[in-house]
Amino acid sequence: MSDPQGATLLAQASVPAKAILFGEHAVVYGRPAIALPVPQLQVTAIVRPDEGSLKVDSRYAGANGPRMAAVDLATAGPTEPLAAAARAALRHAGRTERTPWRVSLESSIPAGRGLGSSAAVAVAVVTAVGRAAEPEEAWGPQTIAELALEAERCVHGQASGIDTAVCAHAAPIYFQQGQARPLLLGCPLTLLIADSGLRGSTAEMVAGVRARQAEHPHTYAEWFDRVGRLADDAVRALAEGSPRWLGQLMNVNHLALQAMHVSTPQLDQLVAAARHAGAWGAKLTGSGGGGAVIALVDDETLAAVSAALSAAGAVSVLPLSIPPSG
Repeated sequence: MSDPQGATLLAQASVPAKAILFGEHAVVYGRPAIALPVPQLQVTAIVRPDEGSLKVDSRYAGANGPRMAAVDLATAGPTEPLAAAARAALRHAGRTERTPWRVSLESSIPAGRGLGSSAAVAVAVVTAVGRAAEPEEAWGPQTIAELALEAERCVHGQASGIDTAVCAHAAPIYFQQGQARPLLLGCPLTLLIADSGLRGSTAEMVAGVRARQAEHPHTYAEWFDRVGRLADDAVRALAEGSPRWLGQLMNVNHLALQAMHVSTPQLDQLVAAARHAGAWGAKLTGSGGGGAVIALVDDETLAAVSAALSAAGAVSVLPLSIPPSG
């Protein structure tokens, strides 16, 4: 196949952003979590022939306009995330770094917002390289997620794997200890994702929780267990199509994240504004320290909650609709 300019295309892949509905931080310690794809925000990777070793060029959204990055596997270090994703895919396909391809990335996912920017990039690179190397059916979402996780560890250090899993599956998932399974949704979900405009660092937030957990292991174990139970209850609420119950569980999950010191006054303000305007529930999504909140609404409250979030300081409010299963 070829692109509009006539250049040969070897493969292409588009990967969605993600939002964690339940289980932030607790999932790193083996508890279950629930995550959703956000298809309005995507990373697209295109593989074309080139010369020499494999190269990756990326263009993605930044606070002050588009940002560019480029790596060449011939010179990139072992901890460079783009190179780590490409190397993992090439290794799995039985190819070397001297494969003469160029991977071009375009991303609309804002970085540092808890929406899986780095995970989606890694999954897009692995998927596109995999499709160029072998038949598509040889690369399932579990394999892609595990290979992309090598790049995520370069970015975040201790990564649970939930981000690459939901990006690779591109569907709502229940995740625990490296394994993802699909969720049964008994009714459609209408959510709003509000960007606080403040960048958070997943690596720093995970490290902070790890340090506090080491100081207070029993307290944090209880909080992690509670968050895990919330995720399990949410599975039942989703299956039964009970948004009121689901929203209550989201509110309790946010309380636990506040106790872990990963929320911020700005995120708490957005959460309070969403609830006051009629949301079933609201919580931060992602690692915290900045980033976004997610609110569960219905058709009657969507406009009011969206306006309240903007008035409370959100720089953007993105609606997300998840259809029922089947």
